[in-house]
Amino acid sequence: MSDVVRTARWTAAGAVGAAAAFLLFPVLRPWPDETVPTAALAEAFASDRWVAAHLCGILGIGLLAPTLLGLRALLARHAGRSSAEGAATAAVVTAWAGAGLSALYFGAETFGLRVIARAALREADLSLLDQVDVLRQQPTAVVLFGLGLLLVAAAGVLTAVALWRAGVSPRWAGIPLAVGLVLLLPQFWAGPGVRIAHGVLVAVGMLLVARAAVRLAPAR
Repeated sequence: MSDVVRTARWTAAGAVGAAAAFLLFPVLRPWPDETVPTAALAEAFASDRWVAAHLCGILGIGLLAPTLLGLRALLARHAGRSSAEGAATAAVVTAWAGAGLSALYFGAETFGLRVIARAALREADLSLLDQVDVLRQQPTAVVLFGLGLLLVAAAGVLTAVALWRAGVSPRWAGIPLAVGLVLLLPQFWAGPGVRIAHGVLVAVGMLLVARAAVRLAPAR
């Protein structure tokens, strides 16, 4: 097996893994009413589903940069695609930076809220859930999270530009991913239905990237 075929395969595998993770995040996540502190809310935050869902979210974002690195390597092997390679390089850099910054907040959301919820259940004191908003609204954490997701959005746009310039059929293959990653930050304020639909959009976008990676490999 040639190096380029091997690169195409692990790039496609990374994209498929990210697609599954982005979809599982909203599907697995419990959706209790968060407007009032209730036992159901505490149980949701304390559940294994809460942790598993958020780990999927971190995994999806974390797989972006390695996948885009593989895509860049494939583009670099094609003469006349230097402009596409440049956009792909920028996509890798912004994806790495965005994943690093956003993972900090994801960690607090995943495990910090679970600790608070378990304390509320253990002490039978639902007023402890007031600390959830304190944790979520910590100014530095919010700024880093927002900046991280903006960088991830930029990575999506740059990926679409790279695939368009490369002339991979179809040329619009990167656009669904770009739209999904641009909407990654605002969708956090939407309801369950919208967030699950967003997960489907990003998953489709990643699958199109996987298809593009395979197309960039030489035929057997």
